[in-house]
Parts: sequence; C-alpha cells; structure tokens
Amino acid sequence: MDNKNGKQAKVWKMYQDGATRSQIADAFGISVPTVNTHIKRARQADKNKKRAPIDDINGHASPLTTVQYKRDEETGQYYVANEWRRIVPEFNAIEQIVERLCQDVKGIGKVKKRKDRKTDSDNMLFELDIFDPHVGMYASERQTLEADYDCDIAAKRMVEAAESLASRANRPRKVCIIFGGDIQHMDNRNNRTEKSGHTLDVDTRYQRVVSYVVSSCREVVQIAAQVGSEVEIVITPGNHDWHACVWLISVLDAYYANCPNVTVNMQQSPRKAITWGNNLLIWTHGDGIAAQKWPSIIAAEFAQLWGQTKYRYLKMGHVHHKKSIAPVVVNEQAGLCVEYLAALCPSDTWHSDAGFVGTQRGASAFEYHKKHGLQTRFYHNC
Repeated sequence: MDNKNGKQAKVWKMYQDGATRSQIADAFGISVPTVNTHIKRARQADKNKKRAPIDDINGHASPLTTVQYKRDEETGQYYVANEWRRIVPEFNAIEQIVERLCQDVKGIGKVKKRKDRKTDSDNMLFELDIFDPHVGMYASERQTLEADYDCDIAAKRMVEAAESLASRANRPRKVCIIFGGDIQHMDNRNNRTEKSGHTLDVDTRYQRVVSYVVSSCREVVQIAAQVGSEVEIVITPGNHDWHACVWLISVLDAYYANCPNVTVNMQQSPRKAITWGNNLLIWTHGDGIAAQKWPSIIAAEFAQLWGQTKYRYLKMGHVHHKKSIAPVVVNEQAGLCVEYLAALCPSDTWHSDAGFVGTQRGASAFEYHKKHGLQTRFYHNC
C-alpha cells in the first residue's frame, strides 16, 4: 500500500509539473489507464486537503473564502485547485483581549474631585452630549465642499465642545457625559460598516484611531469633573462602532475603578436610561427605528420609570442634524420629547455624494432640575 501511494504521489507530481499522461506512463513503465487512475485518486485526496483546518485555531473563524477552480482536461469538469480562507477573531476572543486590557488599566485613572462651594446646586443635573464625532473619518474640503476632517480635528472638536459647554454649567450636582454612538468611524480595520457594507474613508491606522478615542474621552471626563461633583459616563453603541463601544465601556469602567466621583453606565441595552427626580432621561444612537415609534417603545421598555416620572426626554444622533419631534401622548399621560442632536463631524464623501450636506455641526448640553424638569439648553457650533 505504501509503495502504491508513493508511486501515486510521484505520478501526481509529474502531472502537476506539466508532464503528459503518455510521458508519465513511459517513465514508470505502466499503462495510460493506470496513470489516469493514479491521477484521479491523487486529485481526490488533494481536494480533501485543500480546505485548511484553521477552524481549529483558538479564537478565530473563517467567514470569507476565496476559491480557485480548474478544469479537468479529461472529464471537462471543474475542481477546487486552491482555496484561501480569511481568518478573523471571534467575538469571544475579542472579549478575552478586552479583559486583559481592563486588567492592565484597572484603577489607574485619576480624576480630581471638584471642591464644594455655596453656589453648588444639589437639584441640578448637567447633560453633556457628544454625538457622532466619528473619530477616524477622513474628509477633504476640496472633495466634499464642507470641511477637512481627520483624527486630530475630531479629537479637537470633542474637547473644545466639552470645554465650551461645561464652562456654562451652573455648578450642578451631577454631570452626565453622553457619547452618543459613532464615536469611532470604523469598527475594525476592514473599514466598512457592519450592516450596509459601505466602504469608509478613514484616517491612518486602526491602532492610532483607538488611541485618539480613548484619550479624547479621558479629556472630556476631566473637563466634566471640574464642574460636577459626580460624573456618569454613558456610551450608546452606533451603527459604525458597535464593537468599539462595547470594549470602550469596559475599559473606561476599569480605568476609573478607583475614582469615587466617576461611574460608567453599564446597562447592556442599546438604550440607556436614568432618572433625576421627576426626569426620565434616555439616550440611544437612533438608527433603525422610525421617530414616531419611540414613545410607545420607551413607555413599554421603561414602564416602571415612566410611571415614576413627569418629564421624559429621549436624545439621539445618527441623522447628523438637529431634529425635534413634538411630545407625543402615550396612554393619556404626558408624552416623550424625542430629539435628534447635531453631529460633530462634517460630511464625508458618501454623505456628500448622497446630498446630505449643509447642516450645522456641533454639540448640545442641557440642565435639568429634579422637580421642575428641563431648565436650560446650551449650543456649541463647530
């Protein structure tokens, strides 16, 4: 059997090197039909080996495969000649990476607590909204006719917006920082959106984008801690950065573990909600659901909190421009104020080509009184 398999391998090798069946038969002193049998069996064995056993690699999967077919001269049928399988980390492997990263940064974050003053108001909450900064997006003013954009500009806009809005806060008890989705322009180095598969215009390397995201978020937290004695970080995953937001929540929670004045909202729902006295405050990215459906969704999903509160506000981004929906009455109760906030980023090539241009870019902030609801709104225009 070994001798037969050895001859079969030699026949197959000669055939792959370009020898004819007659030449192979003469070389081994066998008939052409015997050569054909060897080739047929070797080809079948080779086909069984073409698919690389990479599924056994721990933490990886192979969703994409490129196959090269060749035509058999004798039978006219096509067979798999080569196969290339792209491997990607599975999500559980990403979770393991995030866990190790959290261990590395756990408790090292330091945020100086604001000194108390007589003018401090325990009844006030300051909401600082940073929606759609799209760190990592690349845009050229010459191409989009709007503005240049890259990692440096995105990070600068986030920090300048936070400084501008926080400087107008009236010494609130608590500051909620809302990173409202699409913090990062691309979720991985494939540079495509996960659902639609749109090709994205990106700036530099993925690792560099991540470093900008983390450093910018940390700077915004430092700014917020200067005006509020308590800071809560709320992150809503976007359609561009779902995975990035998942790891960012965990990493920031670990980083600020030893900061009693800083907490990270760990709700796993895509909609994050808190109450502040008579106020129900909800945030989400805003993609995938029509505006008019939100009141009934929120009333059902947060039924208990809905019943406990008098004023209810939902803030979203995604559409990249300011848009308000009139309060809607649900079950004969006071309704829900639904609002889409402006984005920090300008139009990229895709949005420019599609005609989504000319909207005001910026960020917003709000002040809420525990008893009397929304008191003040602030704007920062880019």
